[in-house]
Amino acid sequence: MGYACYHLILTVSNSFMQIIFFLIVVDRILYLCSFATAKVIFYLFNFVLFTYSTTEYAWQMKPSDQHAGLLALRAIFLAKAISLALQAVQIRHGIPHKSTLFQQFLTSEVSRINYLSYRLYWALPFLYELRCVLDWSCTTTSLTMYDWLKLEDINGSLFPS
Repeated sequence: MGYACYHLILTVSNSFMQIIFFLIVVDRILYLCSFATAKVIFYLFNFVLFTYSTTEYAWQMKPSDQHAGLLALRAIFLAKAISLALQAVQIRHGIPHKSTLFQQFLTSEVSRINYLSYRLYWALPFLYELRCVLDWSCTTTSLTMYDWLKLEDINGSLFPS
């Protein structure tokens, strides 16, 4: 594989990842605002959009770039399939009541798996900050953004101890 193939993988992965990131943010906002009907519509739109875009990209791929492009598509498809499966489970079980929306499932019980998952969650760049900003912006609160982050930091530091 040459430079062109690696460049293709990075370009495809980057553009797909930006779209997927945006869709994750929209999904979180719908979840926090408890819009169950909108979540079902978003799920169907997400499924159709993803299926169409991956199929269209695969059909338009040049034969010389097929090996690298298919590798990137498989990785993206796997990640998106897991995301769609988790969204389907969430829709099936219903969106929880607003009083329990902001509980972190990783800190709900103490176990080795929860502890390691929680450490991984904190280690991923910007994931914690993104969740805090989305939670703060979708919550009716008198706390400033700084105070909200401080509160989340206190909550996060209490779990491992």
